[in-house]
Amino acid sequence: MKIRSISNRPVRSAVALSVLLALGACSSSNDSTDTDNTEQPGNTDVQTVSVTLSAAQEIPAPAGVPEGATGSADVSVDANGIVTATLGVSNLTGAATMAHIHRGFAGSTGPVLIGLTSDDGGSTWTVPSDARALTADEIGAFNRGELYFNVHTAANGPGEIRGQIDSGNTTSFTVRLENISSTETLNVASDNSTQAVPLSPGVFLVHRNETDSPLLLPRDAANAGLEAVAEDGNTAPYAQAVPGSVVFNTPVGADAPGPIGPGGAYEFTLQAVDGDKLGFVTMFIPSNDWFYTPTDEDNSLDLFVGGQPVSGEVLASDIAVWDAGTEADEEPGTGPNQVQRQAAANTGDADPNTAVSSLTGRGQSVSLNGQVLRVTITPQ
Repeated sequence: MKIRSISNRPVRSAVALSVLLALGACSSSNDSTDTDNTEQPGNTDVQTVSVTLSAAQEIPAPAGVPEGATGSADVSVDANGIVTATLGVSNLTGAATMAHIHRGFAGSTGPVLIGLTSDDGGSTWTVPSDARALTADEIGAFNRGELYFNVHTAANGPGEIRGQIDSGNTTSFTVRLENISSTETLNVASDNSTQAVPLSPGVFLVHRNETDSPLLLPRDAANAGLEAVAEDGNTAPYAQAVPGSVVFNTPVGADAPGPIGPGGAYEFTLQAVDGDKLGFVTMFIPSNDWFYTPTDEDNSLDLFVGGQPVSGEVLASDIAVWDAGTEADEEPGTGPNQVQRQAAANTGDADPNTAVSSLTGRGQSVSLNGQVLRVTITPQ
């Protein structure tokens, strides 16, 4: 990925859009099935991390938790993904009923990777001897601070205290997706008019050692998450479709999820280590099933180049409109089965070409008078 330096630019206020979008909440995801335990940068030796658990970190917020509820843990991951951990808890609403290591960034929830066991009624928890090793991708998740402890009680079934496992290897990035279209950007040939290109809530994924972004796999037919975003701006199905995917859905300056029009933007933060890549998808709303995504050889943006974090505006040529191959295309900006005009979500004829591909790859094009999406990556 190439980037160019940018100067600060004023951001116009978001234009209100009356569109029918199914807006997903923050995503969780299923465990990866990758079994390659290749060594990861920053984890060539056994690495031990100390973690403090608290109710303040828990999602959703627990109820009735005593002020002194806490937990502490030491967790080690070796180069082969073997995990050892000891977790102690105290002052909970009652005995801890379960404890796990999950995958998910701070502020989001995710799937269980390893279940812990207790021999003393729930005060102390350890990794069982027969626990599986972390995969290569999960070791990368450990390195980037994407794993966490979660302790459950009868009073707080989803979790009472939580602690993010911060290995100290990460760089934090802020990513800004800004809509820079205008009312003259999209050409509508049938009536010789123009219109803006609103963009939908979407999802991002930090990953590594992939030949293609998992957000777009399988490429012969879209996964359920991609179909929902590309057709309806619905982010919820990605929670089950792609491990590690995280939703962005609330425009900068807004109090609730929604699309972005000209001048609107989404921002999210992430943690990454050298070798990590960023993938994302967001719907090209005036279409049946089009979306924006990085368009290099692995449909991801490098977060490090030469061991250094990238910084600046992503080149427009590194981002493109793709077709999910799930719904037959109508003229952009006019189709009765497009999200702004359809009678209900997930309507329209099936696309005979089910391949997930760039418009160019499918021999298609869209007439635009300028750039729609500007992406800026800023290391912290």
